[in-house]
Amino acid sequence: MKRDGRFGDHFPPKTLAIVGVSRSDHMSHPGYTGSRLFGILREAGFHGRIYPVNPKADMIDGVKAYPTVTAIPERPDLVIVGTPSATVPQVLEDCARAGALDVQILTSGFAETGEAEGKRLEDAILEIAERTGLRVIGPNCMGFQIPAIKMKMFEEVELAEGPVAFVSQSGGHARIFLLQGPRVGIGFSKVISYGNALVMDAIDFLEYLATDSETRIICTYLEGIRKDGGELMQLVRSVNAEKPIVVWKGGLTYSGARAASSHTGSLAGDRQVWDAFFKQTGAISVGSIDEMSEVSIALLHVSASAGRRVAVLGAGGGDSVATGDICAEEGLEMPPISAQTKAGLLEFVSLVNQGVSNPLDVPSVFGDLSKLRRTLELLVADPLIDIVILHVGGEFFAHLWGQRMSQLTQCILDISRNNQRGKPIVIAVTNESRIAPPDKYAEELVRAGIPAYTSLRGACRALSRVASYHEFVEASRAHQSAQRAR
Repeated sequence: MKRDGRFGDHFPPKTLAIVGVSRSDHMSHPGYTGSRLFGILREAGFHGRIYPVNPKADMIDGVKAYPTVTAIPERPDLVIVGTPSATVPQVLEDCARAGALDVQILTSGFAETGEAEGKRLEDAILEIAERTGLRVIGPNCMGFQIPAIKMKMFEEVELAEGPVAFVSQSGGHARIFLLQGPRVGIGFSKVISYGNALVMDAIDFLEYLATDSETRIICTYLEGIRKDGGELMQLVRSVNAEKPIVVWKGGLTYSGARAASSHTGSLAGDRQVWDAFFKQTGAISVGSIDEMSEVSIALLHVSASAGRRVAVLGAGGGDSVATGDICAEEGLEMPPISAQTKAGLLEFVSLVNQGVSNPLDVPSVFGDLSKLRRTLELLVADPLIDIVILHVGGEFFAHLWGQRMSQLTQCILDISRNNQRGKPIVIAVTNESRIAPPDKYAEELVRAGIPAYTSLRGACRALSRVASYHEFVEASRAHQSAQRAR
């Protein structure tokens, strides 16, 4: 029976079948088993119904088990297969007879091994999918984390809801982003680990997320594309106009491409091809989960109207040259502040051992919250400045921890939200003295809704990439308007 190949019908799933759930989980190899995932989903409180499948068990942990998928009293929305690789084709035949739509193959041991038997098994899976219309996710993948329905991939990750989706060929990268995200104020709508991408590829999941009302930002980690690269380019360009797409493309070096082949069996692709992809689609290119987090923070908290002209407010003259270099190297501008702003600052800032040129070296304002507020208000009101970066060491926040920290946080939020152009105030916390760890303070600030980073370069890099994204979208819309006007 042929089925529509478009992913998204009956998703998120309300009913799950897990094939390969033993009475107890005796895992003797790296990775996950059906039993382990069964336990994770039950402990998380998955909102739907879960049917364990085991032909040798009637009950598993108090839940009725079924010998096959066809024996389950209703058609499952998603079947998760965790049996040994050699048995997977037969399980898929059973799924097709049961009328299942989506099948996730948790099991590894296919083409990514580089062995002939693994390739033969993948060929068998592909033949069954093409003949029956099964939408196969994987093999060699963790599947889905959907906080809204309490669906988890890993025991130790939070179910933090939010507007960020992540589509990843790597389950390991999905885990790291899921662990890191909540610490820096990033919540997730859907996280999808799709492994070898034998049938369902990034294109299928991006099409789904393009219309998903819970998703506002789409992040993805790609090792390779099995389907039409031109189709991917067209899709990303279209979706990116409404929802920013952040892409970490793995395997752009020889060593990385070789690793990608052994990880998910993917052909990584040529760097020049992917450079053209980013140029033509406007997707935001990153090179790590850390950079993906940095960009996501900026997309969540920095408005589309923000530009590239920054004022950096710090408390150390020796950093001025380095600050200017970092901003320029990352594609930001550091113009002189206006005469009106400078005059306003000189009403309460002495020039003794201080400076009010951009970047500003004014340590005296950091000891007085009212002066800091006046300084920030003047800078966001400056017509020559788009973004204000507060560049301070962790020691500054260490002294403020407690009630004064909350007052500072509220001050920054008030100024950011109430200035006419919505100019953001971004925090870059450094740890050059090794006294106060910056992570603690940056995480506290970003959870309060303030874009905060643990280095000036990280802040500048994220702001520049997000500015490039908004410039691309604006230019594309202007071009389309001109075309329609002809």
